[in-house]
Amino acid sequence: MLLPVSDSDENRINRLTDAVLEIAAPIGATVVVAHAIPDEDDGIVTTIPAISGGNYPQVLSQHEYDDLLDRYPDDDHSVDEVVAEHETVQSVTDRLDDAGVEYEVRGAVGDPSEAIFELAGDVDADRFVIGGSRRTPTDKAVFGSLSQTLLLEAPCPVTFVHAD
Repeated sequence: MLLPVSDSDENRINRLTDAVLEIAAPIGATVVVAHAIPDEDDGIVTTIPAISGGNYPQVLSQHEYDDLLDRYPDDDHSVDEVVAEHETVQSVTDRLDDAGVEYEVRGAVGDPSEAIFELAGDVDADRFVIGGSRRTPTDKAVFGSLSQTLLLEAPCPVTFVHAD
């Protein structure tokens, strides 16, 4: 079971984790907690990259963002290790630990939807659990919707968890 999470899932992380536990615990499924780090942007990054953590919006210049990507992964840190330090990921893994559910943390660098789909293939995911919120058609057209892309193009069944 693949659970991709990001900073935008912070307000629904408990509901996402509840959904995963409801499905994974009874059947002994392994949960792959995933986070994608985009490798391209349009000049300014207005979300929090996985390696910075935190609960506040952050704006990075293209140069700062490129430096951040250049530093990770390095010889001492894999993408998976970096992603494991992300606050949203830790929130999920703490609850999975408490429930005794087996999991692994995986990270990927690239276009988020492509990275998540590639990761789903690598781990042979048989279900996605994703979160999303209601957005206007304009928001979707201008900014895109990772949740919508995952929902429509997933290679397996998807459980969708609405925002609170």
